[in-house]
Amino acid sequence: MRFLNKLRSLGENDKIVYKNVAGAFLVKGFALFVTLYTLPSYISFFNDSELLGLWFTILSLLNWILNFDLGIGNGLRNHLSTSLASGTPEESKRYISSAYFSVGVIVLLLSAIFPFVIKGADFNNLLNIDASIVSLEALYYSIVIVFIGVMLQFWLKLINSVLYALQLSSLNNLLVLCTNILILAYVKLAPSSDNDTNIIVMAVVHAVAVIIPLLWATWYVFRKRLKFSRPSFKYVTVMHTKKVLSLGGIFFFVQIAYMVIMSTNEFLITKTTSNSDVIDYQAYYKLFSLGSTIFALTLTPIWSVITKAKAENNILWIENTYRRFTGFALLFIVCEFVLILFTKPIIHIWLGEETLSHIDIRTCVIFAFFASTMIYVSLLSSIANGLGKLKTQSICYGIGAILKVPLSVFLVSYLASWEGVIIANIICMLIYCICEPIVLRKYFSQKVQ
Repeated sequence: MRFLNKLRSLGENDKIVYKNVAGAFLVKGFALFVTLYTLPSYISFFNDSELLGLWFTILSLLNWILNFDLGIGNGLRNHLSTSLASGTPEESKRYISSAYFSVGVIVLLLSAIFPFVIKGADFNNLLNIDASIVSLEALYYSIVIVFIGVMLQFWLKLINSVLYALQLSSLNNLLVLCTNILILAYVKLAPSSDNDTNIIVMAVVHAVAVIIPLLWATWYVFRKRLKFSRPSFKYVTVMHTKKVLSLGGIFFFVQIAYMVIMSTNEFLITKTTSNSDVIDYQAYYKLFSLGSTIFALTLTPIWSVITKAKAENNILWIENTYRRFTGFALLFIVCEFVLILFTKPIIHIWLGEETLSHIDIRTCVIFAFFASTMIYVSLLSSIANGLGKLKTQSICYGIGAILKVPLSVFLVSYLASWEGVIIANIICMLIYCICEPIVLRKYFSQKVQ
């Protein structure tokens, strides 16, 4: 009863945080379990480490495209959070309509020209895969299918920003869970075929599994929660488009720089070593990123609530929230290094001894550091994004993006191991981890008097 009374006595913003964190843990916790179970099912379905590594590389390459929305999603998220907090539904409708129209135009144009632009490209050479393993024709069709699926996701994914602005961030985790279940169900139940068929079919399954939950969420939100703010052509305005794009433009640069740092690992490993090494990377990454993913669950509602608190001029609450979550981050970082002691038995139980027979302690330590930087970066960026303070991210991520590729190539060559790519990642992200806390402390000292 004391616990329940304490929850009831919390302020509005704290209630939003705790409610969404609880929902995120319930839903995303199960989604994590499904994701972990999917990797061994993938291995069984493809039955070829080179092909599976190729599939992960294709997904990572084309998922980069999701960052090319000119930051419109994040611009919509911040502006919509403010307009909903101020109680102006017509203003919200203009932001939503302008954002959907802008992204829709981009999606239509790119989907129309992409199949023709890449026709004739030598994907076997680009992706470092022999034609005897998978044909050029199969690669072409699978990439086109995944691309179109990503483009539709690119447009429908705006509903995630709307849900964040509505302080319903836990619903976004439900969408991820639905996608993971659909993919797992297929790779677990469907019969495997030849390599060409497998990779084309998986491209279709992945596209459908991502799109269906987003379609449902879009129907739910604009049918139930925001029925008076449904997207409409007549509510698209140049002014609201510019507002979304102006803030979104900064987000876009940050997204692209972050993408170069964090989303090029599979591709760089493929080009500097081999596709099969991507499997080892995925095993270590999925295990050690569990901590950062769980921590990210606690941060799910933070961005939009901080935007709301800033609109209410509640800076003291933001500072206290930052301090609390810094303590949580340190706890999770300690857990990452404790996990090193249990890596070998966990991976052997999870994937089997034959999949990753040799567990290197050095690799475990590197991934513990890697996951620790991910934890701290997610905290700092959530606070800074909510405040709309993106200058530090722009500079630090920009420097990191410039360094990532040459530093990776040098370290892979120096260490004679794909681990060099991960070490390069850590170095690039440490720049931000050092600079942003200094900037935030200065901001709070000026605002909280």
